[in-house]
Amino acid sequence: MVHLLGLPASQWGVWFPTLVTTPTTLAFPLELPTEKRGEHWYARAGERELRLSNLDKLYWPKEGYTKGDLLTYYFNISTTMLPHLQERPLTLKRMPNGVEGDFFYEKNAPKHTPKWVHRIPINADRGGKIINFVSVCDVAEMLWVASLGCIEFHPLHSRGRDQTHPSYAFFDLDPMDGATWEDVQHAASLVKVVLDRFGIESYPKTSGATGMQIMIPTGGKYDYDQIRGFVGTVSDIVHAADPETTTVEWEIKKRGPKVFLDVNMNREGANIACAYSVRPEPGGTVSTPFNWDELEDIHPSTWNMESIFERVAEVGDPFLPVAEGPWQDLDAAMKELEAKPRKAQRIPR
Repeated sequence: MVHLLGLPASQWGVWFPTLVTTPTTLAFPLELPTEKRGEHWYARAGERELRLSNLDKLYWPKEGYTKGDLLTYYFNISTTMLPHLQERPLTLKRMPNGVEGDFFYEKNAPKHTPKWVHRIPINADRGGKIINFVSVCDVAEMLWVASLGCIEFHPLHSRGRDQTHPSYAFFDLDPMDGATWEDVQHAASLVKVVLDRFGIESYPKTSGATGMQIMIPTGGKYDYDQIRGFVGTVSDIVHAADPETTTVEWEIKKRGPKVFLDVNMNREGANIACAYSVRPEPGGTVSTPFNWDELEDIHPSTWNMESIFERVAEVGDPFLPVAEGPWQDLDAAMKELEAKPRKAQRIPR
């Protein structure tokens, strides 16, 4: 038997040069070596067998990108992306027919989930109902999740079984219809001015679509009400500074063509696309971390499944502190801002 998935991704092709390669249309640093039997491709690690089906299926019909491209991307980016997924429950957004097909969400691990895939049991409603979320800690588990048709990875904001304390605070900058990317950049610069005033280090990334997130690693020190109080107070300051570009209106019809500062995304059970996650957008774009001195030059359409690797080789992972610290202490800023805890807004059902 071929023993493959237990090795670092960079060694797969070195140690198993006779394996067939996954059908792809893009150029990747490493090919994903697999063993083809009949209509399926397989990889093995000890007792683990990973069946990868329909790798030649079109996931981006206009671009011609395949499921094989998606899995090969995650195989190559796994070393960089895994720190941002460790010990985090995943909400599975499954798109088995690609970006133009229907999709559905799953929280509970599917019944056919292999025993070796990690699960994190969460008491979802404080009433005894347990949801067994999938979680990934290695490249094999990443590939298994992607093989379900999960183009995106959506980790929750908290690690492990304690879902009451997020490991970061973040500003979600979401442009409404009519707002531009330049508006998002401007709003981000205003957030940074406020955070710099308090000596708070922050880490931005493109959403990979039209928006941006700005993260502050806190290491689980604060609960969600405290985090929303801080993010909400800073967002109010930013909005007061530029009410023409930004909005904090909860009702969609009142927002207008502005950048919505979505404080409510800092809530238990919510999720956003992980750093380096592919997005189901034209061009196979990737949620890309960047340094603040790149703010004026960055654009979400620049980085995709193919182009991101040149960037990672050049700048590494500017987002690593979000996963590993150092953690930011917000106590002094909260006190000076008089930032009071805020309850989450109710989401209409």
